Amino acid sequence: MNWIEIGSLIIGFLLGVTVLKSLAPFALKFVLKFRFWARHGRKGKVILFVYSDSSNWKDYIEAKILPSLEGCSVILNWSKRREWESSMQFEARLFNQWAGSGEFNPTAILFPLMGKVRVFRLWQPSHTPKHGKDKVSKISKEAEQSLFAAVKQFGHSFKNPR
Repeated sequence: MNWIEIGSLIIGFLLGVTVLKSLAPFALKFVLKFRFWARHGRKGKVILFVYSDSSNWKDYIEAKILPSLEGCSVILNWSKRREWESSMQFEARLFNQWAGSGEFNPTAILFPLMGKVRVFRLWQPSHTPKHGKDKVSKISKEAEQSLFAAVKQFGHSFKNPR
């Protein structure tokens, strides 16, 4: 084997590793989505919904959104995330994978059997001063309506409390 053949093998190997490395995130997302469906989709749950006990939206979410989504959602409370470590590790990993690390709360992540996972960020910055802050989050009506429309597409019946 001469140096040209060895160089070609090394270049081919490096290209192969690069291609596999670039496909790894897609494979991980596919596996996580499949596991979600294996664990929750069979029970009719297509949404991972995460919210917190923030005074900006807790009452609204618990009165208007959660009753509509209970039957088709796995619900996590960000304020109680310490409890996730023992009982909801997989769901926490899904949330971290799709919601990201900033400005994610409240969020609904829709896992369709076919197609792309959709993320609905229900918070919206508002410029109304409250408690000495310049920006306060409020629920985005557009994102909420988009979420309910997407759930309807899956044929889930729910009571829309408007």
